[in-house]
Amino acid sequence: MPIELAGPKGASLHIVNGTSPDLLQAACELFEQVFPEDRRYLPYLRACAQGNHPSHPNTYDHVWLVRLDSQWVGVRIFSTIKTRSFGHGAYIGFRPEARGKGLGTWLVEQTLRQLDDDAHRFGRGRSLGYLVEVERPIDAKTEAERQQDEKRLQFHRQCGGIILPVPFVEPVMIEGVDYISPTELQHESPRPMHLVLIPSEYGNSLPNIDLVDLVHGLYYDVYRLHRNHAFVKTALSYVLGQ
Repeated sequence: MPIELAGPKGASLHIVNGTSPDLLQAACELFEQVFPEDRRYLPYLRACAQGNHPSHPNTYDHVWLVRLDSQWVGVRIFSTIKTRSFGHGAYIGFRPEARGKGLGTWLVEQTLRQLDDDAHRFGRGRSLGYLVEVERPIDAKTEAERQQDEKRLQFHRQCGGIILPVPFVEPVMIEGVDYISPTELQHESPRPMHLVLIPSEYGNSLPNIDLVDLVHGLYYDVYRLHRNHAFVKTALSYVLGQ
């Protein structure tokens, strides 16, 4: 994919990596604006910008910025799971003035295209799409949070998202990372989330999706949980009916 890609309303997509410190700084600043509740994940963003970070051995990571009217307005963080035929969508978000312009749908389309390119690169043929964890409106503590969670869920549904019938708990952080310490995360707790599949055109054409493979890919290969972890057992016991 080129460094810049034209999008709706004159927007452009820019790839953030280790050779572009100015873009990385812009991505961090925009991330803090769009996701102020998740500032603790800035080290994760910086790690993903390297593409192949040692703490993420099973993923090939991407960080993108969207520019509109000479301003950075959107940030995207996602990964190809090199061991699977699907990816993981960590973050997609825009400043308020850039919402409702079709940029989110366009960015999802570019994500799916990139995942297809990555699947071919890693000998996986085609990507069936990507998984994303979405806050459950039922867990919101305030009405404002509930409405925000509803909007996020509705966005993914509009992009073709399928809520999977899997009880999923999002770990606080990937196991064993070297860029953030347990002390920095000591006040954070795992969160129950909706697990949503955004299928590619190819994924939509498949008669069946292997839910076990999706759970394995996210918990084992992204979060690096061990096979006997409680989160894994709970999700698989539901999927396998055990």
